[in-house]
Amino acid sequence: MLLTQDEHLPTAKLCAPPWTVQGSGYVVLLRAGQLSDDELFVPPSLRGKRHGETLSLLFFDYASTACGPYRELIVAAVFDFAEGAFSSITRAYTSTHDAVANSRHHWGTPKDHAEIAVERPSDKRDQVVVRREGHVVAELDLEHSGLSIPVTTSVLPADLRTMVQHWRGEQYSLTLNAKGKMRLAKLKRANF
Repeated sequence: MLLTQDEHLPTAKLCAPPWTVQGSGYVVLLRAGQLSDDELFVPPSLRGKRHGETLSLLFFDYASTACGPYRELIVAAVFDFAEGAFSSITRAYTSTHDAVANSRHHWGTPKDHAEIAVERPSDKRDQVVVRREGHVVAELDLEHSGLSIPVTTSVLPADLRTMVQHWRGEQYSLTLNAKGKMRLAKLKRANF
């Protein structure tokens, strides 16, 4: 399901985990009941194992990571694994080759490189355009509002914070920990 195989990637710097990242982002929950496994780029080992109809669309703008700043757009869904139901990334576009290589190597995530531009027409609005080889892959118009409240994932059970990936015959598992502030946001327009 990769658009660029490892052997065709530029040389990249691998940075050992664990990573501490800082940045901002949006999490959009979508109904995806009518989308097929093919349309969601589900790997063969997870076909027919989607758990529920919810799909997560995540945009992150990382100001600081172990391999430098980068942006990414991720599509993830919940699947039934032998150990339980966990989120798994089915498609991701990342703005640097270092982030692509590290994500594939350390966490088994199917990331590909793309140009990701963000325009901020106001301090509450982000317009994201993802391009790959000159073609627009996605356009998002996002707006946040209201008060921000502190949030931490430490109050959630580990199972709800764990992502599992099937990659080249291996299973990778990553339990996320995060703290920061959150507020409501609206997806005003999207084009894929």
